[in-house]
Amino acid sequence: MSWNDDLSSMLPTSFGKKTKSATAAPAKTGEDDTDWDALRSFMPTSFGKQEKKKNVSSFFEKTKREDVDSEIVPQKRQRGNDNDAVKVENDHLKANDNIDDDDDSDDDSDDDSMDGDLAQDQELPISHEIQLKDHHRTVSALALEPSGSRLISGAYDYDVKFWDFAGMDASYKPFRTIEPVGGHKIHDLHYSNTGDSFLIISGSARAKLFDRDGYEITEYAKGDPYIRDLRKTDGHISSLTSGAWHPHEKNTFITASQDSTIRIWDVENKRKQKDVIMYKSKERGGRTIVTATAYSKDGKMIAGACQDGTLNVWASNGPFTRAVHSLENAHVNGTETSSVVFSMDNQTFVTRGGDDTVKVWDLRNFKKPVSVANDLATINPETNVIFSPDERLILTGTAVKKGEGYGKLVMMDRDTLEIRRTMSITQSSVVRVLWHAKINQIITGSADGNIGVYYSPTASVRGAKLSVVREPKKRAVDDYEIDRPIITPHALPMFKEERARSTKRKREKLRNDPKASRRPEMPMSGPGRGGRVGTNTQQHVIKSLSRDTTRDEDPREALLKYAAVSEDDPVWVGKAYQKTQPKAVFEKDEDDDEDDDE
Repeated sequence: MSWNDDLSSMLPTSFGKKTKSATAAPAKTGEDDTDWDALRSFMPTSFGKQEKKKNVSSFFEKTKREDVDSEIVPQKRQRGNDNDAVKVENDHLKANDNIDDDDDSDDDSDDDSMDGDLAQDQELPISHEIQLKDHHRTVSALALEPSGSRLISGAYDYDVKFWDFAGMDASYKPFRTIEPVGGHKIHDLHYSNTGDSFLIISGSARAKLFDRDGYEITEYAKGDPYIRDLRKTDGHISSLTSGAWHPHEKNTFITASQDSTIRIWDVENKRKQKDVIMYKSKERGGRTIVTATAYSKDGKMIAGACQDGTLNVWASNGPFTRAVHSLENAHVNGTETSSVVFSMDNQTFVTRGGDDTVKVWDLRNFKKPVSVANDLATINPETNVIFSPDERLILTGTAVKKGEGYGKLVMMDRDTLEIRRTMSITQSSVVRVLWHAKINQIITGSADGNIGVYYSPTASVRGAKLSVVREPKKRAVDDYEIDRPIITPHALPMFKEERARSTKRKREKLRNDPKASRRPEMPMSGPGRGGRVGTNTQQHVIKSLSRDTTRDEDPREALLKYAAVSEDDPVWVGKAYQKTQPKAVFEKDEDDDEDDDE
């Protein structure tokens, strides 16, 4: 065998993944083989960048909820028959459910339905979770853009934070934070129908519109608080409480305020609203706070809940002088109904009351609620209620005092409001709930500043799944560490001068000392003292206003009045020539001589 044959045996015969051959090559023996093995280890076996394969299931396993198995059984069963099946249905599995209508096997069909319900329960997007921890006060607003790729959150810390699931890694940090309305809490956030902008409802009387990257587009007008008729003002005069976009008209939105009005705005007109819905309460003064408002899904109706307990529904195209539907004492007077949401049928809507209730209403029979759920504690006026994407469940959060248990996410049946499932979220109140239909993930905002994103690896799409599998960027050795404080040399304790704990008396003493404080001498007022002649304030002012007469004097006369004095008592050059030249002789100019000759 030649040397070329040995070299050719070491080079790769093919590229890519090699398959195991049926027959193994005969082993070579000898001293030459050991030498070639050392050289063979340096030769490449494939070309191109080799990517490490990720085990996605291991990433998902890290975010699995520990108490998910204990929550499969519902919290309670009402009208208790032990054979009643607990039905929690999911739209992603509805197509796979097949019900046998065999009359001869009723017992078997009941067992199969129970197993199917448990399987559906497990496929709800709640098996895994991630925590977004960047707010330090109550998360009072959440909004997902229509595609579900970007989340924005607002809180009582006045900040709005931007979370991008596609660009976020497992460190779960927002890519931007803004303070849109300085010193005002964020009450509500709403993305537009196209997702290119979002509306901010804060404690200010002005609504603001921002683009999707967090740059301000428009700030809408504030009304004149001295005008009694609020229908004549150009905007709200009190803090905003709620808002909503028109479901079909992308340039129209509504806002509710504490000034007892709901105003309809055009995006392009920031100086004045389009229409005003003025609610006149029967309470003393005729005004009350409109705590929540919403459009119906077809955009034909506007609902408003007020602090005096009334519910009102107006036609969105007017007239607004009188509500189409109105019900007094729908909720307890003096409580804040924090949320109103319409269903897809445009006849049913659900309200979240400050009286710890959730009520379902039907506009076709508006005299009393269809169903009521009690003992759902609430504290924050931003607590909301939502429908599931298939509208078979109603979700809301419950409040809890600090350190006295867990705030819960409650899932109830849409028709009966029976509790189908509860989830313990954090040891604080659950304020906001959001369930996005496209990515099939549930997002909660709590009073401790945490945002929980719940998903299922099989039933959910994109969203948090994109961030879980992306590892945090490893910090290089030469990267700057910005997490720790930067200490200047002279800021160390060894270089600091010892200062008394309280220097107030010392500073006051130095301030009274005119020399230490370098204070200029003030004019003496009253009787003189310390060798100084006293003057009153009037004399001091008159002296400062005395007229300067040097401008009115002739400069030639002012100089000549010293001519006699200079001759009698010369001071400068005159004494040097007093003996040799007592009479000064001055040089004549040539021009003067020529004039004399002529």
